[in-house]
Amino acid sequence: MSNSLELLVSAQHAAMESDSIADLMTVVEPTRKSNKIKEYRKISTWENYYLPSAICSVGKKLGAGRGGGFKFHFYSHITGDSFAHMYAADKGNPNKVDCSCGITNSFFMPHVVKKAYASFGYDCIYISNSQIKKDFRAVMNAIKASIDKDIPVLAWGIGNVTTTNGRKQNYHNPLPVGCLIGGYDENDVLYINLYCNKDDPHSLPEGTIDEFGYTAIKNGLDTTNGLFFVGAKLDNIDMRQVHQDVIYSIPTFLTLPVFESYMGGKYAFGKAAFDVWADTLETDEFWVGKTDKELGNIRWDLHNSPYCSLCTTHAHNFMVETVKNYPDLIIAAKLLPLYERIGKYKQLIWDELHEGFEPSFMKLRHPKFRGLLAEILREIGETCADILNVFEAEKNPSVKIRKPLDFDEMKNRAVEMKNFCIELK
Repeated sequence: MSNSLELLVSAQHAAMESDSIADLMTVVEPTRKSNKIKEYRKISTWENYYLPSAICSVGKKLGAGRGGGFKFHFYSHITGDSFAHMYAADKGNPNKVDCSCGITNSFFMPHVVKKAYASFGYDCIYISNSQIKKDFRAVMNAIKASIDKDIPVLAWGIGNVTTTNGRKQNYHNPLPVGCLIGGYDENDVLYINLYCNKDDPHSLPEGTIDEFGYTAIKNGLDTTNGLFFVGAKLDNIDMRQVHQDVIYSIPTFLTLPVFESYMGGKYAFGKAAFDVWADTLETDEFWVGKTDKELGNIRWDLHNSPYCSLCTTHAHNFMVETVKNYPDLIIAAKLLPLYERIGKYKQLIWDELHEGFEPSFMKLRHPKFRGLLAEILREIGETCADILNVFEAEKNPSVKIRKPLDFDEMKNRAVEMKNFCIELK
């Protein structure tokens, strides 16, 4: 992940350098007029980090993870979604920036897709939007050739997509999530597997998803952020090195400066994100005196969205796997209890404070409830700082690791708060 910060920053406001169209090798006219990949792993809404979900689908198609390995979360570690905790940079999230779907939903980073493809043994060819426009016919032929080989093409965002939220329709150009191109017809209509489905509140319009999970999209390549094709097979993939690279990318994601997504809206990361989140919860003006309807309109942006992302992370599991398979990676053993702590706190919020995914409006109105919730979030933020100190201690052994709050005491307070809220009813 060397220079990953520079790559991340530059990718937001300028086109990342595209691979050559010649790298696609097969750009001849297709022999078929239409085709669809019928058997493939569809993107799952519950996985929430949609780009890693799409990457996982490509990997499964190529045989990665047979025997149960290389699941969705594995790729979310490589992309940084599991490690780059996010919140709006401004208290109260006035611009309604979304944090729920991880860093790859809001920040464009082609280099992490290349690393993910390499982990399942293949080169990855990135074709930028400007390259698509320059060589549209060659790119379209390459898409069709890949589909004819039964390999989907990953798109980071696809244009000309309409979703519905109740009666309201929303137009996306592009829809900023990873998706799979798995079919085509003679008129250059592409069949896309998107994360939206009939059970999602931001669903695709009724009747637009076919029996294979595809939605027909016209002119979707006009505004896609970029396409990712499977390249040549790589030899001798060193999975220990993959795990090591993931671990040493963590400081980059936890120390990203406040900056703006290519979609607009500024984000804070790591401890800074948890501090702004806690500040927002502790500010009565956002919560007190609001009607249920008003709280329903802001609860997602101010609290549930970042909590959704926090719930999706499985960094603890990654450290467990690394310690088990590569015990010589000592730093993983040092990080394991810290990520275990984060996992325990996110579950404590679910079990005792929220009592599920969403806290009630009654709870959000009460300063005592929000205060304890903010205290727990600040402790998670401090744990992010502890994680950074583990890396710093490798260079400077005099660095001391903070003594954390007593989890059992915090759990007791959370149980008391739960009982207090029951009495409030």
